[in-house]
Amino acid sequence: MRNFFYLVIFGLVITLAYWAYQENVKTQMAIKKSEEFQIEIGKARAKLAVLKAEWAYLNRPERLIHLTNLGFDQLKLAPIRATNFGEFNRLSNGTGNIKWSSALNPEISQSEVRVYTND
Repeated sequence: MRNFFYLVIFGLVITLAYWAYQENVKTQMAIKKSEEFQIEIGKARAKLAVLKAEWAYLNRPERLIHLTNLGFDQLKLAPIRATNFGEFNRLSNGTGNIKWSSALNPEISQSEVRVYTND
């Protein structure tokens, strides 16, 4: 009986040692994968910094003005101004009616406004 008890204990020790070894291997693989991800993240951040620098270089105001002047005859590009956008109080309220205030934009009369509805 005593030998059987020692055999069971020995089996449990071997089983626990195998389990601990497997967990150690899994942990080491996870650490290695994490380090690889950190390297990839560092490379991606370096690429992103280069792309941001290139974007800043390509979007220099003097370069954009030069490009707009080159293609003005064909594209008719112009700087964006506040007058290019509508006013909040002139938005449709969903019924097809437009709230109108001639004091805000006296250049456009109410008869010039076209209302498009989905009715």
